[in-house]
Amino acid sequence: MNKTYRIKIYGIVQGVGFRPFIYKLAKDLNLKGYIFNSTGSVHIKLQGDEEIIELFMQKILRDHPPLSKIEKIEKEEILSEEKYEDFEIIESREEQGFNFISPDIAICNDCLYEMYNPEDRRYKYPFINCTNCGPRYTIIEDLPYDREKTTMKIFKMCQECDKEYHDPLTRRFHAQPISCYNCGPSLWIYEEKTEDPQNIFIKISEYLREGKILAIKGIGGFHLACDATNNNSVKTLRLRKKRPSKPFALMMRDLDMIKKYCYVREQEEKVLISKERPIVLLLIKDLGDISPLVAPRNEYLGVMLPYAPYHYLIFDYFNRPLVMTSGNITDEPIIKDNEEAIKKLKNIADIFIFHNRNIARRIDDSVVFFEKDGLQIIRRARGYAPDPIKIPITIKPILALGGELKSTFALGKENYVFVSPHIGDLKDKDTLEVYEETIREFIRLFRIEPEILVHDLHPQYLSTDFAEKFKKYLEVKSIQHHKAHFFSLILDREIKDEIICFSFDGTGYGEDGKIWGGEVFIGNIEEVKRIGHFKYFPIAGGDYAIENPQKIALSYLLKYFPEEVEKIFPYINSFEIEITKKMIEKEENIFYTSSCGRIFDLVSALLKVREHIDYEGQAAIELEMLAMKSRETKHYSFEIIKEKEKFVIDVKPTIAQIIEELRITDKKDIGKKFHNTISQIILSLSEILREEFKINKIGFSGGVFQNRLLLRTVVTLLEEKGFQIFTHKKVPTNDAGISLGQVILGRLIENN
Repeated sequence: MNKTYRIKIYGIVQGVGFRPFIYKLAKDLNLKGYIFNSTGSVHIKLQGDEEIIELFMQKILRDHPPLSKIEKIEKEEILSEEKYEDFEIIESREEQGFNFISPDIAICNDCLYEMYNPEDRRYKYPFINCTNCGPRYTIIEDLPYDREKTTMKIFKMCQECDKEYHDPLTRRFHAQPISCYNCGPSLWIYEEKTEDPQNIFIKISEYLREGKILAIKGIGGFHLACDATNNNSVKTLRLRKKRPSKPFALMMRDLDMIKKYCYVREQEEKVLISKERPIVLLLIKDLGDISPLVAPRNEYLGVMLPYAPYHYLIFDYFNRPLVMTSGNITDEPIIKDNEEAIKKLKNIADIFIFHNRNIARRIDDSVVFFEKDGLQIIRRARGYAPDPIKIPITIKPILALGGELKSTFALGKENYVFVSPHIGDLKDKDTLEVYEETIREFIRLFRIEPEILVHDLHPQYLSTDFAEKFKKYLEVKSIQHHKAHFFSLILDREIKDEIICFSFDGTGYGEDGKIWGGEVFIGNIEEVKRIGHFKYFPIAGGDYAIENPQKIALSYLLKYFPEEVEKIFPYINSFEIEITKKMIEKEENIFYTSSCGRIFDLVSALLKVREHIDYEGQAAIELEMLAMKSRETKHYSFEIIKEKEKFVIDVKPTIAQIIEELRITDKKDIGKKFHNTISQIILSLSEILREEFKINKIGFSGGVFQNRLLLRTVVTLLEEKGFQIFTHKKVPTNDAGISLGQVILGRLIENN
């Protein structure tokens, strides 16, 4: 019996070949009607036999395009006297509702095959793509997703591309970035004559061999590239970029090249070749000819495979690993426009490689690693963002402003949260401008007008100042940093039961005015209670001390072990010691902190691993790298004392034993015993809390848990004792994830 249905499908269903898929399916099943794109959905009107329509629905759920993501399907029978003779794709329409946008995806195998087929008209075309791959988020100017609403609108399709675009039997049917040599974007070397496209890649390889630093425009912004095997090139890049020691990302030609230098486990290989193509942190097997300056004092390399067509074409002529680091000034957002690159990178890059496909919005490369609990995201950007995160509560339209370091924001409504890509450290005017620009773009693109604004409790963050401007227009709320970490984990993993959560990082403004960072919470999706923390200790010198672990160590020693100061730091002048001592005694220009991250800095300085840092987390990272070389299984002493209703962790016994061992024990063994101690603290407190509160679930959030040695050690200990472990999966455990947790303050009353 013939019936007519109206079907609406919500999710990532635009720009991923969904309409062509529906068109072919309807034609194959001899169903009549039409399909069109609308805001955040596709609409289908369908006529045919009821059983065939049911089969049609089953096939949508089972066989939908690989890049699509169906969130919801609405289907209703309607009375219609109109009879359709065929099935067709009709013009897009706009309606109320919010949108979903596909992330940018690496080149697919079909396009790769065509690109290397001499008989194909797109042979070695640097911008080849189809409905299954290529740019999405970075070229979309507005929705619904049609070519005239992308940065491809300036490129008029040639006759052959137009034919493919309108042919439902091709892989490029309604592929908005479709183009070729005759009608698409082009690549050139700045201030050099336009040449045969392949000569450009030959010249790029020559420049790289000569040791030049190249600024290469990519999908979401610029990369700074150089020969990773050329020590002078890497050194020059570090000097020019003012990035003394933070590791550089590498791009390698293929898996064989990666396996020459790194150990690659099965799950790491899968993500390396996945459509997302993130940077993956891999254990070094043999650095070989790669410059040691690429990742100094580090046991890991951050490596990615080519993901844009022109990356492959570069490796056709250059068979060495490439440094492929973000094209920006350190800690600022990635640069996306040609003119901006010339202005800001002119003192860094020797050569500029431009193309004329405009980037609507910038996005950096994602960074991930694998540990015992699976994939961990360090930076969520290209390939992952702005894929929405579905949460187990309903929220009002809300904008959550995130933190200061590794800044992201989150825009949410109903059951969905759109977390922005990584922006940078929100410390200066340029980054703030990009931050505000991206917020405006998200509000416009996703059609969410926030009613609530949430910011971090810290009164001096730029995001807090930003929130203050809107108090007349919106409901403005604040949430403590580590509580946001807690709720970020809850929403990330959709945890409904009570959980014990360890929230360890470097800095977060506390509800008592002190600096938190070693917090223990008990709670659920409804509420959270701070149940424990590391014992507060003083740090003299304010923010200056954060960049100088030696200053942290000096403050700690003067407070608890003053007799050890001159023995451990004989080269610190007496004036500095006296000034610091007076600050602590008079409690002037000091802050008290419970930060676990600062304890890592303290130990790093005591061991002379890192006394001054030039990037965030460096002291703890280098301490971890040192400790990885030890097989020590013992740990130091510590105390867990219950004060009123809170458990206070005192590492004074730990530090005392470390001081005793400084002259008689190998530093790597001390470092490993310290990692074992933090793990043992977590285990001991978990067992105490399980006994008292009957909770068996343990969660981790905060930048300290990017420490792979700590994570694998503590997870092993807890699993042996029967605990259920939860770590982040969808957003980073570091401060880039707290914007997700902040949206908890938008919860609707019916959720309470």
